[in-house]
Amino acid sequence: MCRDVLNNEPEAKRIFAEASEALGYDLGALIMEGTLEQLTDSVHAQPAVVTASYVLFDSFVRSTGLVPDYAIGHSLGEISALAAAGAMPFADAIRFTARRGELMHRAIQEQKGRAGLVVDITQAELEEMVNNIRQTDYVTISGYNSPRQFVVAGTANGLRLLDDNIDQTSGEFIPFRMMPMKADAPYHCELMRFIQPELDELLAGITFSTPRFSICSTVHGELIQGPGDIAKVLSHQLLQPIRWNQALAHVHQLGATVWIDVGPGESIRNMVAENTALPAGYSLDNPQDRSTLVQLCETITQSNT
Repeated sequence: MCRDVLNNEPEAKRIFAEASEALGYDLGALIMEGTLEQLTDSVHAQPAVVTASYVLFDSFVRSTGLVPDYAIGHSLGEISALAAAGAMPFADAIRFTARRGELMHRAIQEQKGRAGLVVDITQAELEEMVNNIRQTDYVTISGYNSPRQFVVAGTANGLRLLDDNIDQTSGEFIPFRMMPMKADAPYHCELMRFIQPELDELLAGITFSTPRFSICSTVHGELIQGPGDIAKVLSHQLLQPIRWNQALAHVHQLGATVWIDVGPGESIRNMVAENTALPAGYSLDNPQDRSTLVQLCETITQSNT
C-alpha cells in the first residue's frame, strides 16, 4: 500500500512517521516488509489502512489543489474520512483504530457470531427472508454494498437458515470463511454491543472538530451534524449496518458527479461501479485512474476560473 507515494513524496514519509510514533512501532516497515499474518491482524491492518488512505488523500489534494465537497467512508473508511477532513486528530484516529481492531478481534475469539456475503438478489427479497428468520433466530443485513450485494451477520444457525432460503432463488450466499482476508465475525450488528462501553471510553478522550468538508455517515445515511454527532456515530458504528448504498444515493442527490476511491486498492471503486445509477468511480491507488483524475481535475479547475 502506498509504495509509490511513500518512496517519492517526503510528506508521505512524514505522515507515516507520525502514525508510527502514535503506535509505537514502524508502520511503514510493517507494510513494506511484514508477513501476511501480521498485516491481516486487525490491530495492524486498521491503522495501516487509515494511514494509507490519509496519505493518498493528502497527495491528491496537494497535486490538484482540490478539496472534495463530500466524503463517505465504508466502515473503517469513515474514520479515514474524519481524519482527512480535520474532524479527528490524525494521531488519535490511528490509536483509536488500533484499539478498535483489538476489540473487533474479540468477536472472533469469543465466537459472537458469523458473517457472509449475499449477491445477485434484491434488497426487498433479502429483507423479507431476514424478517422471517428473525422470528426464530438472529440474522440481519449488516452492510448494503450495492443494489445486489449485501453483507449479512448473525448466529451460525441463523445464517444456515438464510443460506437455505437463498438456495431457492437465483442469489448466492458466500460464507466469509471462504473469502481470503475477510473476518468471519458479526460486525455492524447488535451482536457487537459488548464492545461499546470500551469504545465510548476511548471516544471520551478525543476532541472532535467541525469537518472542513461534508461527511455523509454510513451509520445513519445523513450528513454529520458537527462535532457532537461524531462520537455518537463512532460509538454506534459497529452496532449498525453499513448504509453505504443509502449514503451514496444521498450524496448523489446533493449533486456529486465525480467519485474517487481514496483508500488502498480498488474495492470501493468496484462497489460504486455495481450501482449503475451512479457515475463511474476512480481509484487513487490505480496509476491509470490517478492519471485520468489529474487531467479531469485540471479541466474542473479551469472551468471554475
